[in-house]
Amino acid sequence: MLETGASELVSLTLGQLTDPSKRLYWGFIATSLVLIALYWWLSPAPLSWAHVQTTLFSRRYWLTRSTLTDVSLLSLNSLIKVLVLIPILGSHLLGAVWVAGALQRQFDSPPALDLPTWVIAVVFSLCFFLLEDLSRYGLHRLMHRVPMLWRLHRVHHSANTLTPLTLHRVHPIEMTFYALRGWLVFSLVSGVFLYLAGKQLTAVHILGVDALGFLFNALGANLRHSHIPLSFGPLERWLISPVQHQIHHSSAPEHVDKNFGTCLALWDKLGNSWVSGREVMKSSFTSEPTGNGKSQGESAQYAGKNKLRFGLTQPETQN
Repeated sequence: MLETGASELVSLTLGQLTDPSKRLYWGFIATSLVLIALYWWLSPAPLSWAHVQTTLFSRRYWLTRSTLTDVSLLSLNSLIKVLVLIPILGSHLLGAVWVAGALQRQFDSPPALDLPTWVIAVVFSLCFFLLEDLSRYGLHRLMHRVPMLWRLHRVHHSANTLTPLTLHRVHPIEMTFYALRGWLVFSLVSGVFLYLAGKQLTAVHILGVDALGFLFNALGANLRHSHIPLSFGPLERWLISPVQHQIHHSSAPEHVDKNFGTCLALWDKLGNSWVSGREVMKSSFTSEPTGNGKSQGESAQYAGKNKLRFGLTQPETQN
């Protein structure tokens, strides 16, 4: 049993690189590198090979206590998923079948949908994407607003060097909350559509992954936790860019409790928590690396034009 658990742990941890449903999938890392190259190419500041080396390949950036914590929590949470969450929750599909069955028992069979399969697929994919994104925003905001939940979420915000691995720097209890959230959203949306569409139900997929989620990860999601201040320009009014999430991690008082969203900017605009990345870039980014390479007294913040300071923030509700 221990050997099986260890094998599953290695598969879940290292398998992130080969699984298109994970943000650390090698293809998404490749697209992030392409976006970094485009960012530097379009930057008005001169680019040297020395700058590339110190930004991407410095040990003082990758080998820090902050990043070690990221890796440790990734391994611990993967183990908890294998030994606890997967055995208890089971497959997401089981939840969807249960919801569809409950609707069937309550309302009998619905009238047949006289719609092309592709229309059902598009509507289902959009509904799932919207509820998934809204639920992430809602839970994330609660993590900041409720003092008890902040004590869990502060583990994520304690990172003072942001790398793509920082995504997995979450307290095990917070990870469990997000896993339950994902299970509930999938079960609810898929169950309702399974009840309405039956065998017609399908989704728009890329490499077996929800197409909208795949595109989000391909468009630089790994740069959200990084030192590359990539902005989407005018599109930030609709989509949360990497630099907007970096602002969320900023310890500056004016950035506290801003940009909770994952994909869509709509929720932050409705919640009065949206901040433009382009505007902050005008005052917080320069063409030179940051000072002596130290951030908050620990590891290098090889900002590559990024002067934001990352670490624990002090929202009004955080006691």
